[in-house]
Parts: sequence; C-alpha cells; structure tokens
Amino acid sequence: MKMKHFVKIPALLIALCVAAAAFCACGGSGVDRAPGPNDTATEEPDTRFKDLTVRGKTVEISTREELFAFAGHINNMDPEYDFQGYTIRLMNDIDLDPSLEGGKNWTPVYVGRSLGNAVFDGQGHTVNGVTVTPDDLVQAGFSDSVYGTGFFGQVSASFTVRNVNFTNGRLTANSKHCGGVIGSVEPGAVTVELDRVNVSGLELAGGTGSENNLEGISIRVGGLVGANIQGADVNVHDCIVEDSAITGFHNVSGLVGCANDGSYTVRNNKVRNVHLNYSASYAENENYKNPAYSRYFADPFYCVNSFWGEYHTDYDAENGNSIENLDSYDIRNDIHYSNEEGKDKDCTPNSEGMFPAVGGSVIRPRSERGY
Repeated sequence: MKMKHFVKIPALLIALCVAAAAFCACGGSGVDRAPGPNDTATEEPDTRFKDLTVRGKTVEISTREELFAFAGHINNMDPEYDFQGYTIRLMNDIDLDPSLEGGKNWTPVYVGRSLGNAVFDGQGHTVNGVTVTPDDLVQAGFSDSVYGTGFFGQVSASFTVRNVNFTNGRLTANSKHCGGVIGSVEPGAVTVELDRVNVSGLELAGGTGSENNLEGISIRVGGLVGANIQGADVNVHDCIVEDSAITGFHNVSGLVGCANDGSYTVRNNKVRNVHLNYSASYAENENYKNPAYSRYFADPFYCVNSFWGEYHTDYDAENGNSIENLDSYDIRNDIHYSNEEGKDKDCTPNSEGMFPAVGGSVIRPRSERGY
C-alpha cells in the first residue's frame, strides 16, 4: 500500500508540471512579459506605409527595392514617413551593386528630424556595393548637392548605426566630407554612435588635386565617418575597417577623417590592410609641401582639427584600438609611411609655439591635452 502511494506522488507532480507549462505557453500566467526583439513580427503592418513594412516603431527592410524606397521617402521629406525614435531593421543581406539587373547608384540618406534618435540596425546583415558619384548628390528638394558623401550623407540629428557590414563600396566625392558610412555629422546631432559597424573592400576616392589647384577634391575623409564638424558626441566602438583604399586631400583617416572638437570616444576598433592616400602638399601654402608637416594629414584612426600634428597612437592603443598593415601615402611627395614608420608621436612647434603646417594651430604638451 505504501509503495502504491509512493508511485502516485511523482506521477502527480509530473502531471502538474506539464499542465503549468501548457498554461504559461498559452499566455495564462497572469504576469506581464517584456516584449522581445522579434515581437514586432506578430504585429500587423501599419497600413499608412504602402511600400514599407512598419510594425509598431520598427521599419523592416528586406529587399533592395524597400531600401531604395526608404531612402527616397526620407530624402524627399515625405511628411508621413516620420521615423523619429524608430528602429530601421535589415531583415536580409542587400546587394546595391548598380551593375545588377535593376540596380542603380545610391543617393546618401539625409538624417534629419524624421530620423532623430532612430537606430539603423543591420542585425548582422551586409549591404554590398554602395556606389555614389558626385552626380548622385543632386536630388529633388535641394538647390545644390547634398552635403556629405556616404551611405548616410549629412547627419543633423542624433542617430545610431549598429551591427551591420558594408562591403565593396565605391564612393567618389568632389566636395568636402566623405565617409564609408556617414559623410558629415552636422549641427543638430547631439550623439552619434557606430557600434559593430564593419567596412571592407571600400574604394573611397576624394580626389587628389594638382599643384596649387584644389578643385574637385574632398577634405575630411574617413573609412567610417568623414567629419564630426560641430562637436557632437561621436562614439565609435567595436568597428573594423579593412582591405580598403581611402583617398582625400587632407584629414584622411581609417575611422573618422576629422573630429573638430573633443567630443568623441574611439575604442576597441581595428584598422587593417588599409591605404590612406593624401595630397595636402599640393596646396599653395609652402609649409604644406614639406613632408615633415604634411605627413600629419593622415592618421590611422582620426584627426583632430583643433590641434594639428597630434599623432594619437598612444591614446588609441590604451583604448583597445589597433592597426595592422597601414600605408599612409603622401601623393605629391611620393612617400609611404608604413604603420608608425616616419611619424613622431609628437611634433615640435616652432619658436612661437605654432605648428607651421596650419596657421594658428597650437601644439600643447601631451600632458595638457586631457586624452
């Protein structure tokens, strides 16, 4: 008799557990559950958007056509396509190679009010073959070229790009600020973040100019961002730029071409197998022509416009950044600098405390720089 009761107790417990599991699976627990990252898939699409799938505050982009439609609505400032605070999520790899059937060049997306505080989340997917020429920077609604060349052009609102790969981009620029992902961070942007953004196979041609001729060139050119021009807090971390060639007049860098102010965090990034080609020595200023000065117009990670001549490798290494097989090439003087070779960690100001390459730039001792 005792044995029979002993057997019934485990069987009863098992039955209760099965019932409880079924009850929870049917949502009958009575406990509110935080929504998961894929819960938007259960929502019905918002019928206001005819050519995009929008569920809640998530835009799902699955095809090349949908990506072009998204960019077109944003650039045309269509009022109903206001995605402030939304997540724009890639659902698949997307090939933008214009040589494919139905392909075309890309017009950089303007990030303004309609994308303020939005997140472009690649979910680990790849955007291949972004192709931009100067002709692609003219669009409806603008009296002149779009400012900034990149997948995103001018970023004038806080914005995040994360967990996405850009491969085999072909960007050609003949005006300032060009980046493999973002052309130019402008007033209006408070914070801009690039998180796990990888760029490979990029050919970024910002022009070289010629002797005393600065026509048709791009200044401030970077593998990720061309320039942070008005002091937004730009955070670049856990990103990779590799197997790429980046060419511009000056402020040419593997990550960020130019950071005008000290509002930036650069950590745990890799720059490898990258060629930085710069031609600032073509300028009329005779000091630019001196290799001792012009070499500072290229930097593996970023240039700081406020204090020219600072080479950031010490700081960057402390923050987990690394370079491998970097070639900085002074086009006019035909000089290659391999990684650190030929570049002092600090430069020496003249007797007036000024760095001769750029009038008015003060070189402070490293101990006073705060980074």
